[in-house]
Amino acid sequence: MDPAAVPDQRSRAAAELLECAGPQLRRVARRASICADDADDAIQRALVLLLTKAPAIEGGRLAAWMTVVTRREALAVRRARDTGIDPGALDATPSDFPGPAERAERAEQVAEARLALAALKPGERLAIVLQAQGYSYAEICALCGWSYTKVNRLLAEGRASLRARGGSG
Repeated sequence: MDPAAVPDQRSRAAAELLECAGPQLRRVARRASICADDADDAIQRALVLLLTKAPAIEGGRLAAWMTVVTRREALAVRRARDTGIDPGALDATPSDFPGPAERAERAEQVAEARLALAALKPGERLAIVLQAQGYSYAEICALCGWSYTKVNRLLAEGRASLRARGGSG
C-alpha cells in the first residue's frame, strides 16, 4: 500500500464517520464536558487522533473506537479545566518536572499500587483497571460479557480489598 494514500483514507474515513456518528460523538462529549465549547474541543482533539493515530479498523469498530477516544478526550479537557489549566496550552517547562525525590516517591507509590492490584482476584483487577481507563459499567459489561450486577460486585469487592490493603500498609 502506498504510504501517501494513508492520510487520504483516514480523511475519508473521518468524514464518513462524522456524517453518520457525529451526533452520537457530540452527545458523548457533551455528557463528559462542562460546557458545549469543551465538548467541541474534545471532539476536535479526538478527530486529530483519528487522523494521525487511528488503528486500521473498519466501519462500526471505528465508530466504537472513536466514541471511546472522544469520551477520554472530553474527560481530559474537563480535568484540565478543573485544575485551572488551559486545555490548549499544556506547555511544560523544566521547572514543571518533578525532582529526584518526587520521582522516587512516585515510583514507590506505583510499586505499591502494582502489588495491591496483583493481590486482587483476576475479575476484580480487570473491572478496576477498565473503570480506571474510563470505561463505564455498561461498557465493562459489554467488553467482558458480565452482567451489571457482577461488574458492580467486582468493583465493590475490589475497592474494599484495596482500601483494606492500603489501611494495613
